[in-house]
Amino acid sequence: MGQREDLLDGAKRCLIERGYAHTTARDITAASGANLGSIGYHFGSKEALMNEAMIELSTEVVERLREPEDASLTTTWQGLVDSFGEQRDLWTAVLESATQAIRFPELRERLADAQDEARKVLGERLSATDAEAAGAVQFALIAGVMMQHLVAPDRAPSAETIIRGLEALAGGKA
Repeated sequence: MGQREDLLDGAKRCLIERGYAHTTARDITAASGANLGSIGYHFGSKEALMNEAMIELSTEVVERLREPEDASLTTTWQGLVDSFGEQRDLWTAVLESATQAIRFPELRERLADAQDEARKVLGERLSATDAEAAGAVQFALIAGVMMQHLVAPDRAPSAETIIRGLEALAGGKA
């Protein structure tokens, strides 16, 4: 692996372990084994490196949505709820990337592309009659449930509660 890839891996580790606001250029170089000047050489700035690392993390999260073979709603939600606890630092970094995107147009555009792909994957996984709408609703629910699990895991809804809620909503009138 080259220095550029080492820097990206180090930045991703720092995002997960320290968060965006608490990561310095020196933290990244310590995590990557690279020298401080290599950040500017390969990325132009620490912010550009951090943004690229956030994009890669978001892409990795989308790829994980493709993994389980059982694509039922219950399995999908159980896997997500479990991952909010097991990979809390990763989900925190994903949430931080969304708030950083507000200030960085390129990051915002690339994260929007990752969100489009996530909605598509979620809709296809469920084999829904309207995959686009199903993916959009699932993605919106994931964001909300993720925030609840990050803020107060002991008060956040379980996968079972989410499924019951979806069933209750589906039984209601539009």
